[in-house]
Amino acid sequence: MKYCLIVANGKHQGMPIPVTIDLFMIGSGKMCQLRTKVEGIAEQHCALVSRDKKVFIRDLGSAFTTKVNGELIPDGEEWPLHAGDRIAVGPLEFMIQFTEKKLSKRDLDEWALKCLDRNKEMEESLSERIEESLNNVNRNYSDAADAANSIIEQLTIRRGVVKGRLRIGREGDITHVRVNDPYLVEDAELAFVKKELYDNLNTRNLRVLLDLKTVRKMTSMAASIIAELGRYLQRNGGRMALCRLRPELLDTLQDLPALQGLPVFKDKAAAIREKW
Repeated sequence: MKYCLIVANGKHQGMPIPVTIDLFMIGSGKMCQLRTKVEGIAEQHCALVSRDKKVFIRDLGSAFTTKVNGELIPDGEEWPLHAGDRIAVGPLEFMIQFTEKKLSKRDLDEWALKCLDRNKEMEESLSERIEESLNNVNRNYSDAADAANSIIEQLTIRRGVVKGRLRIGREGDITHVRVNDPYLVEDAELAFVKKELYDNLNTRNLRVLLDLKTVRKMTSMAASIIAELGRYLQRNGGRMALCRLRPELLDTLQDLPALQGLPVFKDKAAAIREKW
């Protein structure tokens, strides 16, 4: 599996590092493919492992830290990676991205810079819209601040916020949760997805719409986690529905007694219109 580490800080920011081998080690030692003598990097700091068309990162148990999206990786554990994830290896920061085709060095450099700039461009676009609202107060708002706040709220509702393997947004009284991982198969991956679901859905009386559009394959364990989440929400006065579920996966979920009768909608808009 081919992917790139894009340097996200320091004097080499934007430099792409193509990875084409199954085991790619980062550290200061001779056996590492990415070697650096920067302070805070262990001799064998961490390793990137490609397996079953997925990429994992493993901290190698040094005295220094490895983080993904700001979250510390426990010693000796594998952590699944997704496109756009930020990896902190001691003081170094990288973004992981996947490429579908071979690029020339010039194209690769430009592509890497665009990956880093994408979030910045989105922020600048939002700033421009807010500034426009401040300069041109719409008569439907009491003041410019209300207009700007409304834009921010609308964008957040539409896009949601990425939290690990989830994208979480809110429309009315419905919390919309999209699972970003297409393969809910690996035990380690499932453990992280489960933790993130419970960490972000621990409020009482929630109406949760679980969006499974991205999911292409799941094991019975993944289905059980969804069933457990439904029971957990119900115990806390909440409800759960599913949307954009592939037909072959729907059969798997409907076989579970705990999920029988659970509302399943074709798309997000239909789920929001209905009462459940």
